[in-house]
Amino acid sequence: MPGQPLKLRNECKMNAKTKAKNNKKNTSKAKSQAEPKTHGKTLTRYLMTTGLKLAFVVLIVFVFYGIYLDGKVRHKFEGQRWQVPAQVYGAVPTLTLEQSVNFDNIELQLLQLNYSRVSRVDEPGEFTRKGPRLIIYRREFDFGLGLEAAAKIEIEQKAGEVYRLSFNDHETYKIQLEPILLERILSSQGEDRVFVPLEQIPQSMVETLLFVEDKDFYHHHGLSFTGIARAFWQNLKAGARVQGGSTLTQQLAKNMYLNRAKTLWRKINEALIAVILELRYSKDQILEAYVNEVYLGQHYGNGIYGMGLAANFYFGKPLSLLTEEQVALLVGIVKGPSYYDPWKHPERALERRDLVLRVMFENHLLDRETYQQGIESSLDIRPNRRFAQRSFPAYSQQVRRELKQFGATQALQSGLRIFTGFDFVKQLNAERTVLNQLDVLEQRQGVDDLQVSMIITNVSDASIAAIVGDRNVKYSGFNRALDAKRPIGSLIKPAVYVSALERFEQYNLATPLADEPLTLQNEQGQVWQPKNYDGKYRQKVSLIQGLTQSLNIPTVNLGMTLGLDSVADTLNALGYEASVPRNPSTLLGSISMSPLQVSQWYSTIANNGMYNKSRAITAIYTGGGKVVWQQSQVADQRLSLQGAYLIDYALKNVAKEGTAKRLGWQFPKLALAGKTGTSNDLRDSWFVGYDQGTLVTTWIGRDDNKSMGLTGSSGALTLYSEFIAAQGGESRFDLLPEGVEMTNFELATGNAVTNECMAMVRYPAVRDGLFHSKKCLQPKPKKKSWFERLFGGSSDTSTGGGN
Repeated sequence: MPGQPLKLRNECKMNAKTKAKNNKKNTSKAKSQAEPKTHGKTLTRYLMTTGLKLAFVVLIVFVFYGIYLDGKVRHKFEGQRWQVPAQVYGAVPTLTLEQSVNFDNIELQLLQLNYSRVSRVDEPGEFTRKGPRLIIYRREFDFGLGLEAAAKIEIEQKAGEVYRLSFNDHETYKIQLEPILLERILSSQGEDRVFVPLEQIPQSMVETLLFVEDKDFYHHHGLSFTGIARAFWQNLKAGARVQGGSTLTQQLAKNMYLNRAKTLWRKINEALIAVILELRYSKDQILEAYVNEVYLGQHYGNGIYGMGLAANFYFGKPLSLLTEEQVALLVGIVKGPSYYDPWKHPERALERRDLVLRVMFENHLLDRETYQQGIESSLDIRPNRRFAQRSFPAYSQQVRRELKQFGATQALQSGLRIFTGFDFVKQLNAERTVLNQLDVLEQRQGVDDLQVSMIITNVSDASIAAIVGDRNVKYSGFNRALDAKRPIGSLIKPAVYVSALERFEQYNLATPLADEPLTLQNEQGQVWQPKNYDGKYRQKVSLIQGLTQSLNIPTVNLGMTLGLDSVADTLNALGYEASVPRNPSTLLGSISMSPLQVSQWYSTIANNGMYNKSRAITAIYTGGGKVVWQQSQVADQRLSLQGAYLIDYALKNVAKEGTAKRLGWQFPKLALAGKTGTSNDLRDSWFVGYDQGTLVTTWIGRDDNKSMGLTGSSGALTLYSEFIAAQGGESRFDLLPEGVEMTNFELATGNAVTNECMAMVRYPAVRDGLFHSKKCLQPKPKKKSWFERLFGGSSDTSTGGGN
């Protein structure tokens, strides 16, 4: 301040600076003391904010992931849950009153189906034979339209025919037996299963499964912490793992939606999916899915999924027929199909089964006696882990081709039930015939490398009953029955002769045909001179004789008179779908066909002129019983009933006294029909034969097309005769259709005549086409009166003129 001493002013300045400096230090000190508190609040606020944001993000992710999982669960659970294999069945054996029956053949099929022969029938899957009666306890089966309950069937025969039928102790006129499961067409993933609805699962299995795997199943919501604790305690008491901690819903989630990797993320997904399943679906739906989804073993490259298939795999019987100890073994295997594999580790499997039996006993599912019997019994599994080999590759090829034609291949994994015309007994007899006869023929002829095919169809509907496509009957490669097209030789002749017989006003069985040397020349100047097989000429033969003796010259003369177009049209009408060459040589079988093609048009002849498309498949159903495809029953009469009867009569004559006459003396009580066929230089041997119910087409030849020295009668016919000897036959009916009557014909002229002529034959003929001649070339001598016989004298033997 002014007036203050300099020293005092300086001190004041110094004090002021010191004070300011101290104030600054105090402020800094205060700030430094306050900063930690402010910073802590800010960090906490930051962490809370960040945590909330992260929680929100996690929640959003969790919600969206939950929505994703929910969609995934619903898509599979409500759609096609599994790729259930298509099941291909053979023909359903059907018996009606007065039908021919062969108990030996029925028994053979029952044994193939794992039915047990017993002295007294008490349970499904059993049968017994007592004299003329066969009693069968048929197992439950879905014939395509829903599951039919097990039924007790009794068949009584008399003189080889069904005399009485009984169904559950009530007489009936028709019964069906269980068909053979021919094939299961598996998914590309190799999963095999038999779907079993919950109501068809034995109650003892359901209760045992719940006691062992998830006692609180009907009380929890997908996760059970008490269940985990109880499982720990039960396992501790038993000294082994007898109860699991995961719920059935968790196991289903793992089996159906997840892999088997043991990771935390998989367990989280398993829990989430289990909760979703519980929220979306009922307990019964979840239980049904579990029983059909659970993995229970490995059949070589294919997994065994579901209790239904496992019952067949381990015990060879349906789920409904398992004993209590078998139920216990299946439930026990759930924990480790590989570890408890009863074939590889029978001791482990037995111990595991007995532990489950004890759980059943302790929970009052078994009485003491049953429990004691159970633990003392053996495992009672099939002797071999491989499923019964019902390998019929040639037939399966045809089934798969037809499925492709029907456009059903995309639906094969949706549990289709495919029914076919397959007949196990006929297939077995065809295979045995080939195996027995081919070696014999090679030794007899001094040849080797013979090949063969047989195709067997049912006359009534042309359904294919059996196929052999190679001498190695289990060969799955080139199928000669379907794909080998060879010249058919004289098999063509019935098409020529029936073309004439349909013109009943011009031709009948007695019509004379020229059998003289013949020369034909085409437009290019090429000459063709056909000859009969024996090289002989008979001048004239009757129409039926030309076919019965398989004579070439009369056949060519007849075919050329009818016209090649007429013969080709007849062949197409009978069922041959390809174009027919208009060449004279076609009349003697230069045309090439596969055995299936031959069988197709011969089936029309065998079925009285009624055409049916020849197929292996007869019906296809969805797993729910809806018809996908069914063979049409529309009548398609391709030949007149009269013409069909006459050609059938002629072909029966072939088997009786013609080129197939060995059938006549080998089976004198059977009326069979058929036709031999031989191609040039004896390269192909054919025979088509049929009785009332079965048409058999056989071919023998060499793949290199070399001669083998066999005709139709010395080669292929022997296969047919052995097949009939094994299979048995049913004589052709011989009922004259309306408008056909037995008629006398003069042998020399072929005229319809009265009983007054010499050298007559008697054949059926169409009444409206007959012209009765009043004169004979050689009348019968008049009978002498008693006076002429007593005193001598001659009768009038004058000869009338021919007509």
